[in-house]
Amino acid sequence: MSKALEPITAMFGIFANKSKANKVYTNLLPSLEFIMTMKGPNSAEARGLLAILAGLPASGAKSINFKKKYLKEPNAWKNLPKDPGDIPFGYWH
Repeated sequence: MSKALEPITAMFGIFANKSKANKVYTNLLPSLEFIMTMKGPNSAEARGLLAILAGLPASGAKSINFKKKYLKEPNAWKNLPKDPGDIPFGYWH
């Protein structure tokens, strides 16, 4: 992907760069756990963090698989591994 398109793709939640997606994931997960515990899954903060998380996987089938496995059910996010490197093949970058 060209450098010129990176701001546009990031704006739409498409993280083509695995290392950037991993960094965001690693930083976002503790915040998600805290917000879900303190404010619940229906809070604006929780929905926002889940939306960011949904935009992290590579586009296409991996993104769809990630959303089905970790975001479709209300408590499925609890199955997210601490390390993005532990996310199974076909669900991440």
